[in-house]
Amino acid sequence: MNYGKKATKKREAKIDAKSTKIGKRIGLWIGRILLVAFLFVAVVGISTGVGVWKGIVDSAPDISAIDVTPTGYSTTVLAANGEETATLVASGANRKYVTIDEIPLDMQHAFVAIEDERFYEHNGIDPKGILRAGLAGIKNGFHFNQGASTITQQLIKNSVLEETWANESSKLERLQRKLQEQYIAVQLEKQVNDKDWILENYLNTINLGSNTLGVQAASEKYFGKDVSELTLSESAVIAGITKNPSAYNPITHPENNAKRRELVLDAMLEQEYINEEQYKEALEDPVYDRIAEHYSGLEASVNSYFVDAVIDDVYDDLVNELGYTQTEAYKAIYQGGLTIYSTQDLDFQAICDEEANNLENYPDPVKLQYSFQLAFQVKKADGTFKKYTNQTMLSYYKEKTGNPEFDICYETEEECYAAIEQYKDEIMEDGDSIVEGSESIYITLQPQMAMTIIDQATGEVKALVGGRGEKVGDRTWNRATDTTRQPGSTFKIIGCYAAAIDTGLMTLASVQDDAPYTVGEKSYRNASGKYSGYTTLREAITDSINIVTVKTLNDIGISTSYEYVEKFGFTTLKETDKNLGLALGGLTNGVTNLELTAAYAAIANGGTYIEPKFYTVVLDHDGNILLDKNDVQEKHEVIQETTAWLLTNAMQDVLTAGSGTRAYFGATMAQAGKTGTTTNNRDFLMAGYTPYYTCTVWGGNDDNSSQIKGSASIYTKLLWKNVMARIHEGLPYKDFTMPAGIVTATVCRKSGLLPITGACDADPRGSMLYTEYFAEGTEPGYEDVCDHHALINMCEDSNLPAGIFCPQDRVTQRVYVLDDNPESPEAEYAITTDTRGQICTVHTASSLVPTIPDVDEDDTANPNGSTNSNGSTNPNGSTNSNGATNPNGTANPNGTTNPNGTANPNGTTNSGGGTTTPNGGAAGAQSH
Repeated sequence: MNYGKKATKKREAKIDAKSTKIGKRIGLWIGRILLVAFLFVAVVGISTGVGVWKGIVDSAPDISAIDVTPTGYSTTVLAANGEETATLVASGANRKYVTIDEIPLDMQHAFVAIEDERFYEHNGIDPKGILRAGLAGIKNGFHFNQGASTITQQLIKNSVLEETWANESSKLERLQRKLQEQYIAVQLEKQVNDKDWILENYLNTINLGSNTLGVQAASEKYFGKDVSELTLSESAVIAGITKNPSAYNPITHPENNAKRRELVLDAMLEQEYINEEQYKEALEDPVYDRIAEHYSGLEASVNSYFVDAVIDDVYDDLVNELGYTQTEAYKAIYQGGLTIYSTQDLDFQAICDEEANNLENYPDPVKLQYSFQLAFQVKKADGTFKKYTNQTMLSYYKEKTGNPEFDICYETEEECYAAIEQYKDEIMEDGDSIVEGSESIYITLQPQMAMTIIDQATGEVKALVGGRGEKVGDRTWNRATDTTRQPGSTFKIIGCYAAAIDTGLMTLASVQDDAPYTVGEKSYRNASGKYSGYTTLREAITDSINIVTVKTLNDIGISTSYEYVEKFGFTTLKETDKNLGLALGGLTNGVTNLELTAAYAAIANGGTYIEPKFYTVVLDHDGNILLDKNDVQEKHEVIQETTAWLLTNAMQDVLTAGSGTRAYFGATMAQAGKTGTTTNNRDFLMAGYTPYYTCTVWGGNDDNSSQIKGSASIYTKLLWKNVMARIHEGLPYKDFTMPAGIVTATVCRKSGLLPITGACDADPRGSMLYTEYFAEGTEPGYEDVCDHHALINMCEDSNLPAGIFCPQDRVTQRVYVLDDNPESPEAEYAITTDTRGQICTVHTASSLVPTIPDVDEDDTANPNGSTNSNGSTNPNGSTNSNGATNPNGTANPNGTTNPNGTANPNGTTNSGGGTTTPNGGAAGAQSH
């Protein structure tokens, strides 16, 4: 900073001031004291640190005894009654060992590039990586999320220290393990001095999702071939899984894996493992068209869909709640010797499995159909290889036939095999051959289904079906937890009516005009193709009316409703779902059967959402509690208790009088629910509950093709009915308990407001009065009178509102609906605003004065064309009431003759003078 002369002098004076000098001396002494203290602390810290480090090193496993071969204890899964349902082990067919020379260089480099770019340079730890992760953590508010573990460290952690990290209970223990890991990594690198040996062991132990360990098992699982045959693009897919084997699974989350694969290829290009041409070729490879789940006998035993879901639940909580890495969580489950107490009710599960596979629940025309999962590899004439799957088959025929609805569902298994052979013949060219052992065909029943049963009071999942037919492997595709499909009209409650009623913006009595409706370029219609005019929300829920639902969402606001949907626990929502399609379940990704069931369970639970859980507690190998689900289970209020009861009450009508009557299993238990069907009958759903349990059933073809219309749509309702009836056998009858704060009011069905006597009860179609339930404070007040009915005096002659000149015998009081929409069904009973503003045009003031029509002189008996009432002639054409002749044409009321034509009111004759006398007497009659 520059100072002027005056400012400089002032500054010098201040510096020289006595007080300033004293302050400087004190500051100098304080600085010296702090320096001494710092040096003292540093010496103590270093000494302590050396001691701590020595203790950690001394407690580390002996490097000479290190064995990276996986070992551990099996995990036991127990049902709710304590019965063992599964034993989980990581050994066997899930792992296939391959040597480094069998693993393509592209695969090796892909893992190195994305996991440990300085692998070939460091001595077991990467100081640059540690510094980078540390700085990133500091910038992120001391949240250290970036990893700095080398491949060597990961191998040590997964193969040597798995018991240590599996039993960590504090950050201090985690730090201690991390330091041991780094120490052993350095020692291991010194001992083996072979990067290929370390990489080989790492690539054979890494968790790669879908219950696979190692690159060989993953290659067979996802591509159906030996790891040595993988391309650069395919290698990048598998390398991309490592960061998060669940989220980056190429079968269940191909879009996530695709982003990660691109990062792998970017890193390989940057680190010069591949060139630009290889990079572009790999990026352009439609690799995900070739990915499928291959059932080649990898699994030694087959767990149920429920056990698969238990594993996922425990896995997620180990990662999200205890801070385990993906690999650490996998190791804990399959090698940690855990005891998992699941929530499964084996009796319920048996009922669900029986009904799911009972063909009587699938009436014609969908009683029994077949589809398949297909994969085979072709060696082209030029020596290249190409993979084909059922997805590429579907794409091929949709393009060839020009039919986007083409499907691969057939009536017999033989037809499936014939279709596959025909497909091979069509795509095979001269010189092509199918690679031996590459073909995988798995026949599946269609339509498929999923079912989840939850105890809404606890969130415990009691039973789950991930598909019908034989389950061929562990951790295979689970249609209840993995499949996301459109929920159809089951989402009307979640995506529209819950928010409408909970905000108090509407009630079950609120009405919308059910008539053709267009917003922008989008026209909405009802599935039935029919419209009902003014319709209450209760009626719209009962009969599943689309128009009313969409109009309601538009009125309350999409953002408001979307916030409610989020609170119902859905994890698959996107910003693109913020549109009117939300009301009808038109979602970008759809929802899972499990999450839809949990949302309905929240309504059944009085409006409180409880995260669904598959286990209650997990014990470690020594019997200590590792996870208590009650400690981590999410619980929160979504809607008010009164709102939940009102929705429930409306959905009771769905089962007894609406679209869900086929699902109703009788008066032995209170029931509420909602049906759903999506566009072109791709999905059928039934979601509902009793005071005990909530159940949702989904049905559809795996290839998302249209299902046959007609009776096909009832199988989800039959499944729900038969399962729920059986699991409630012997349970005491319960009704849904009405909470405090519910009131009733008699309202007009066409307005939802207080009725107008003589109007609402005299609608041409019958009385529109009915009694509705309301949350207290939302019922109509004394001033909220029906605004959709009117009593109007109408003139029978003009069919317009009567005026003051209309004869009373021509006036009728009528009841009208007020509606201006000519397309509404109300139009037949409505009077428009325009018509109400008019008045009878037949009876007016002018109509009361008699008119005298003009008559042509040549055609009449009067010279001047005037008319006599009785037809008598008047020379001057004046009118006489009775037609008497007046020489001068003067009118007499009674037609009496006056010689001079002077008018007498009563018609008396005046002989002389034409003077008028009121009563006909002579007034001053004189003779001249």
